[in-house]
Amino acid sequence: IEISISINTDYEYVTKVLVVTLVSCLGVILPVFCRHIFNYLNAGEERKFSFAGWRRVVINWFYSGNKGLAYLTGFLAWMLLVSAFQVVHAKWGEMMEKGDRDICYYNEGCYRPYLGYYDVSVNGIASNLPFMVHGAIVILSVSLSETSCYLKGHKRYDYSIPYSFGMAFIFEGLGSLLYHICPSQIIFQFDTLFMFVISQYVIIALVDGHAIRRRVYQDSQKLVGLQRKSVRSPKLFLFFLGPAYGFNFLGNLHYISPLPPAIAFFFFLFLGIWVFAILVWAAYKANLLPKSYFPPASIRTDGREGAEIESEKTKTSSRFKFKIVSFGLYTVLVVIGFIMVVMGKLVISIFILGELIVALLVMTAASFVFLLKDLWFTLTKVVRPNNKKYPMRYRFIIPTGIVLYLLCGLGLAVISLFFFVILENTNKSLPAWESRALNKDCIMANFWDAHDLWHFFASHSLMMIVLVVIQMQKACRDCYVRYKEVQNPDNFEAAENVKDKKGSYKQAPEVLRVIPLKTVQHESIKEEE
Repeated sequence: IEISISINTDYEYVTKVLVVTLVSCLGVILPVFCRHIFNYLNAGEERKFSFAGWRRVVINWFYSGNKGLAYLTGFLAWMLLVSAFQVVHAKWGEMMEKGDRDICYYNEGCYRPYLGYYDVSVNGIASNLPFMVHGAIVILSVSLSETSCYLKGHKRYDYSIPYSFGMAFIFEGLGSLLYHICPSQIIFQFDTLFMFVISQYVIIALVDGHAIRRRVYQDSQKLVGLQRKSVRSPKLFLFFLGPAYGFNFLGNLHYISPLPPAIAFFFFLFLGIWVFAILVWAAYKANLLPKSYFPPASIRTDGREGAEIESEKTKTSSRFKFKIVSFGLYTVLVVIGFIMVVMGKLVISIFILGELIVALLVMTAASFVFLLKDLWFTLTKVVRPNNKKYPMRYRFIIPTGIVLYLLCGLGLAVISLFFFVILENTNKSLPAWESRALNKDCIMANFWDAHDLWHFFASHSLMMIVLVVIQMQKACRDCYVRYKEVQNPDNFEAAENVKDKKGSYKQAPEVLRVIPLKTVQHESIKEEE
């Protein structure tokens, strides 16, 4: 019997890592495509750009403007990731010292170490590069938008939340990278660090956009409160993200090694109080609480309060009842999840992240309804045969583009979940020997396994969601005000050459002169020429 053994000592993975990085860079087309499809939100405003202006915006980012949320995101990241690396590296060092492969849950069927430098899963670490690349793309796209506002002389714009999205993507990639140095249940909390942040940023961006839309809708000329935020950055970190991380760390520790009964009792007691407070805050933001105890959360620009707000609620009773029912169902879901956590049937990381994802999905769907209203206005009022900016072909291009964008995002999300759930190759909640039975071979280029592809597709789908949310958040208040001016009936009459009672033509606002709804030349225009 002749037995031959071949050993592959090729640990040079630079080419494979470079390929996935370059493919991720193709995501740069997503913000361009998203802006052109959803460009009607800004009334067809063309972007202005100059390198000098962009350089000034980059310099101003460090010492000027409202970037509090972005700064706090960076502070939180460096504080937590350094601590995470200490813990992860210590666990990995313990594994190397003892030779115990049960400490870190690797997919041994597709384990590609970089021997001689660092005996870890290089493919598992490198698969997080798409998150960091896409974060850089989001930041670059947002900086170009801010440059356009800067060059146009806009006064009311705030890109703190969009910048924070990009930074959160980068730090999510770093957190997941650290986790994959030594994957295990106790380390899993570092993998979900910035998933909490991204989910919460989506929620506050939608709340902020809804509040701005309501204020501008009431009176586009009175800009009272347009610079006021719906959710203050320090409050977000103090009342939500800080406690979420604290409960997440202790909860994972309790799941691995149960806390003493007395400590566990107080832990779940304070967890319950915090969850209840978050639900009360959400109800307050949705204006579902009695006004006799809580003032309205909505910022009014027309001075209406008290009875007028109550009468407004009566007029929209069906909408109010729908909000009550939806919030009630969500509350029941949260209570069920909390009970499962107390009983040890659900990991607290999954509980917090799951409730956040449900909330952001519901809010995104609700906000998209308003987006469709703006789309309907564009297709029926702005898109006309004589409109050079929006000719009739846009009645096909815009809806088709939106449908393709949404289907593409949904398809990427489904593919990523398929690799994550169906092709699972480890399970950190099981004993190591049982998890090892799930290990599978590489499925692409003899280097990437199913979990690596989950990272790749999930990063793309998540970026597509974030780009639409940035549009809904309306970072440029001046752009949105100009868009609402287009919907003023008086401005339509001016643009369509309608004479007033004195027999003279009305003067169209600048935004409609830039985007004329008709190209008919009348006497006043000829005189100006």
